[in-house]
Amino acid sequence: MGYQIWFCFIAALVTLDSVKGSPVVIVKCSSVCNASNLRLKNIQQKLKSLEQRLSALEKPKVKACKFDFERGIGAWAKTGTVFNNQPTYGDNPTARSRGQPANQQGNWWIGGYENRPSRSSSGGKTQGDGPQGTLTSPPFKIKGEYISFLIGGGCNIKSIRAELIIGWKVVKRATGKCHETMTRKFWDVRAFIGKSARVKLVDFSSGGWGHINFDDLRGDISCQ
Repeated sequence: MGYQIWFCFIAALVTLDSVKGSPVVIVKCSSVCNASNLRLKNIQQKLKSLEQRLSALEKPKVKACKFDFERGIGAWAKTGTVFNNQPTYGDNPTARSRGQPANQQGNWWIGGYENRPSRSSSGGKTQGDGPQGTLTSPPFKIKGEYISFLIGGGCNIKSIRAELIIGWKVVKRATGKCHETMTRKFWDVRAFIGKSARVKLVDFSSGGWGHINFDDLRGDISCQ
């Protein structure tokens, strides 16, 4: 770059003129000088672009949350035994001729009554309503107005439910309809935008319909 600029000065044609007796320096650049100026602008633009890229790299990356269980339960925390063989593969209620399809998203979902933890497991196997426990998501940050999920299974909210937890406080609850088929539930979370949250699945029942079905937690959220 230095060579080109120096050459530009050498290539400049300097003439002297007189305006009212005062000498005036007039500089006329050759095509080489113009080319050098263009090259300099090019370099400046590239440096600016590089600075913008470096600035973007320095910003902390926001992880997208995927709570669809297609890669297992990940960092969800378990208590008890009911979720030991989760997630469930495929539409197991249909495989056992229940007549109530799971309506899961993808291939994997949480089915508290089911016992089909792998593709190679026999379709239709169950563990029943006996086991109990909880399953709690990793923390995530609420960024928008709504979050939603698929829920089914038992309908007694006192013992079978999904909870939204802010800090240590339960702020939302939902349960199934005593039906294996999951339906989508929406929670209005505008009051909690910017806050850290978790979702907790609760199964404290061993009686009839003592299980929860759950899948595809989504919304304008980011993982922490």
